[in-house]
Amino acid sequence: MDIYKDHIDLITVYIEEAHASDEWPIGSRISYVQPKCDVDRIRIAKDFIETTKYRIPLLIDPVSRDNPFSKMYNPWPIRFYVVDKMKRFRYIAEPIKGSYSLELIRNALDEVIQ
Repeated sequence: MDIYKDHIDLITVYIEEAHASDEWPIGSRISYVQPKCDVDRIRIAKDFIETTKYRIPLLIDPVSRDNPFSKMYNPWPIRFYVVDKMKRFRYIAEPIKGSYSLELIRNALDEVIQ
């Protein structure tokens, strides 16, 4: 994504914990309970950023406001959205056989920056 750094604003929104140990554990060595407050979600997000050296700005979907991003955009488990300068959705990537076509996302980004 570095090729787009001068052309787009890229953000990540941390929504629900996908495999929370108190809801849907998968036996991972990294395990969190589902956050019950914003402080918990922020702590998990900070752990992720520090552990992975994540460089993309990361926002949280506030638990205190009943997860408004999740309710509005239904991003679970993961989605990619391309929004143009007029704040219109130009592309919403949905999984194809459990994965995403990076080519389709790249094409949507290229179209928006032209």
